[in-house]
Amino acid sequence: MKFYKMYAQPCVEEYVVPGDGIDVLFDGCLYSEFQYLDHAPITVEIAPEGGVIFPDFIVYQTIPLVSIEMRQVFTRFNADYIFYKPVQLTNSARGIVEEYYLALPPRIDCLDSGRSIFVVGEEEDNRQPFERRCEVSKIVIARKKIGRFDIFKIANSVNQEIIVTERLKNALERESFENLYFNELEE
Repeated sequence: MKFYKMYAQPCVEEYVVPGDGIDVLFDGCLYSEFQYLDHAPITVEIAPEGGVIFPDFIVYQTIPLVSIEMRQVFTRFNADYIFYKPVQLTNSARGIVEEYYLALPPRIDCLDSGRSIFVVGEEEDNRQPFERRCEVSKIVIARKKIGRFDIFKIANSVNQEIIVTERLKNALERESFENLYFNELEE
């Protein structure tokens, strides 16, 4: 089984950019800390510096937003472990409202620790060892550790990559979603 990084192009001038109102989701999304999030819908005005096209997949900083159609693919895959929150992106001046979902995958212990490469940060800070997170510069997924998950992030790391299985990648590609890309991970 192959694994892929799923990502969006953040700097396409034609795509909308969520405004400052989206920042309320940042802390919960940074390390998939669901305790800082709720399921109540939010409305966010788009930033004036963005474009006017609403793609199917937007990643703003660490916040992944998906279209209703993309969420439906996750639902067909029984991805009941994804945290969803309705997010309306609006342009009040033009009377535009587009429905999205925060679709935040959990972080799981999924690395092949013998083949992955870890970069450990400086030990000079005041954080306790359990608060420190490393960066994984070479991600190698241990197939046996993912269980039934087709989409996830890496636990105990600062990495923000969303990882998907080949099976989910293929299903998403069949739908031709806008602004959705994949890079294969090394085996």
